[in-house]
Amino acid sequence: MDPLMLLFLLIAGLTGADSVSSVGRVSVQSGGSVTIPCSYDGRYKTHVKYWCRGSGWSSCTYIVRSDSPQKDEVSISDDPDQSVFTVTMNNLTAGDSGYYWCGVEISRGSAVGTRIYLSVTEGSPGLSVDKQEMTGVEGDSVSVQCRYEYYYRELSWCKMGGSCASEGSGSLDGRPVLITDDTVNKVFSVTMRGLERKDTGWYWCDNGNQQIPVHITVNQRTTTTTSTEQTIRASAAVSTTKMVLQTVSVHDEEGENNEKQKWEQVLDAALKAGTGVLYLICTIIAIQLHWSSCKKRGTNQREAEGGANTNHGS
Repeated sequence: MDPLMLLFLLIAGLTGADSVSSVGRVSVQSGGSVTIPCSYDGRYKTHVKYWCRGSGWSSCTYIVRSDSPQKDEVSISDDPDQSVFTVTMNNLTAGDSGYYWCGVEISRGSAVGTRIYLSVTEGSPGLSVDKQEMTGVEGDSVSVQCRYEYYYRELSWCKMGGSCASEGSGSLDGRPVLITDDTVNKVFSVTMRGLERKDTGWYWCDNGNQQIPVHITVNQRTTTTTSTEQTIRASAAVSTTKMVLQTVSVHDEEGENNEKQKWEQVLDAALKAGTGVLYLICTIIAIQLHWSSCKKRGTNQREAEGGANTNHGS
């Protein structure tokens, strides 16, 4: 690094630390990964950000910069809207332990920054979380479990650029926060209630000596609302369809019943008419038979009387 640049960095490091802030000491297990957030003054949104290694400015060696964001297992990403840049280190080894700096170049030859100590351990780290990325929904709650091997003073939950809340029920920048400590399992849990979009950001667990950053993203409840509205509309459409089908079914049944009644009436009338005709035919036949019988009887009687008269004449 240019000697003049180092001089300016040294001066800036003494005077501009407040312009860049981050956690102070992070512990990570060997083979693991960690993301470290660095907050900077909003005036530096367009400036180059960097991550370097060294105990002081004079020995700080660049690893990654926002204009050259990837090197081996280390990457840097800038979010100007939040005035935060993050550095992610993967597959950490014991050799990665040491001091690092979050830095922002102000102009050629000057910069501001803050120092972080990274400790990579073979065993369990002094302070850790299962996930550094958490997601919640507006109005709901989100819980973070911070696992510790020991603590120096008190366990606390802090927001980057804001305040801290300690064990018990309290608030963090106006947001209700509940912190409980399970000393048997060495876990302190943080629950943030009534989430709002503005709660999105970086936080960290603190055991009095080490910190572990956690990013919380609060999403809008639009998906649930839309799904509910779609469900209501779909249910209404199904109900309407059922009503139409039921109405058509009723009309069809009524039509079938009316048609059936008509045919029954026609059949009944036909049966009655047929019975009447049959009765009339039977009556006519009976009369004809009776008339034929009477006629035959009369003929026989006349023939008998005629025969008798012939005999008397002889």
